[in-house]
Amino acid sequence: MFATVKPRAEGDFWLAQTHGASPALLFDPGRVRRTWRALEDALPGVTLYYAVKSNNHSTLLNVLADMGASFDVASAPEVTQLISLGVGVNRMIHTHPIKTDKEMAASTGFGVETFVVDNIDELWKLVPYRHDIRVMLRLAFVAPDAPVDLSRKFGAQPADALDMLAMAGSLGLNVDGLCFHVGSQAASAVTHAHALNVCIDLAAEAARREIADITRIDIGGGFPAQYGDVPVDFEHFCAPIREAMTRVPEHISLLAEPGRAISAPSMTLVARVIGRSHRDTGWWYYLDDGVYGAQSGRLFDHIDYPMVIYTDGVERSPAVFAGPTCDSIDRFGDQESLPILAVGDVIVIHEMGAYTVATACHFNGVAPR
Repeated sequence: MFATVKPRAEGDFWLAQTHGASPALLFDPGRVRRTWRALEDALPGVTLYYAVKSNNHSTLLNVLADMGASFDVASAPEVTQLISLGVGVNRMIHTHPIKTDKEMAASTGFGVETFVVDNIDELWKLVPYRHDIRVMLRLAFVAPDAPVDLSRKFGAQPADALDMLAMAGSLGLNVDGLCFHVGSQAASAVTHAHALNVCIDLAAEAARREIADITRIDIGGGFPAQYGDVPVDFEHFCAPIREAMTRVPEHISLLAEPGRAISAPSMTLVARVIGRSHRDTGWWYYLDDGVYGAQSGRLFDHIDYPMVIYTDGVERSPAVFAGPTCDSIDRFGDQESLPILAVGDVIVIHEMGAYTVATACHFNGVAPR
């Protein structure tokens, strides 16, 4: 766990921002705007679709909507929420590879036109809507440096792409795009670039065989958030992608689906020590937020969030941090040596906007704040 210790009095600044409430997530719209623009600058000519699933809080969505952003949705309820905020369906793509008939009926009923598939059975589901939709075929590319592998669950093998495009054409479906997602929190964009190059070649071969006219390629997400102490440099990170972009024919447009990179820096968690217990392994500190609250990413995404501890403790001891529920899995952040904390000490955790409010639950009757 990456932790910094500061004087307890400095923690009052954060409590003042929350009016004394904890746990609380503080939202910074400026971070959203700056991060979005930085990624736009690093990927010139690429249309960004914010992945709503990473954080669908209306304040964040409103900031992006006001900037003219487009949105990557995965369900009809997400479409409904965006429409309620004044976002037109022409600024949405539906990228969930697996859909029920009810989902298709609802989303097409709203006017969503772009959908994603990655298998033959899913193609058949789209046939009744073939006159009203456009389709992108999702391919599997695994980034070895991404801690969350999204291609194990979704994505057709590139070797099968041409056969699937031919099948889609025989069913009367307009597959005009290829897409992929290399995995979450990638350490580099090498796999993005490789996948883009493969898609460019597949598009050319599909045109040569006259089985599909590919006019767009979606390079997905995987752009990193700053969970360590080194700032993310999108200009540097995206360099391999920009190099691959030089091969993209003029008639093909590029899309991307940033989620975590945009939402993570938008929120900071302010929490407090609500209890402590001394055991053989050292001190256990119980916070008013844990893995069933805003910190589920510690388990699911293997994220080590940057933490600042505000305390006046001097004597040091091994430490274990745990959440407020009575479940033993609600534990995180073992430390070999920390100042001994007191009940009421303030814990501030940064980069907490991604998959936090979106995944928090009411386990043990402890409601997310």
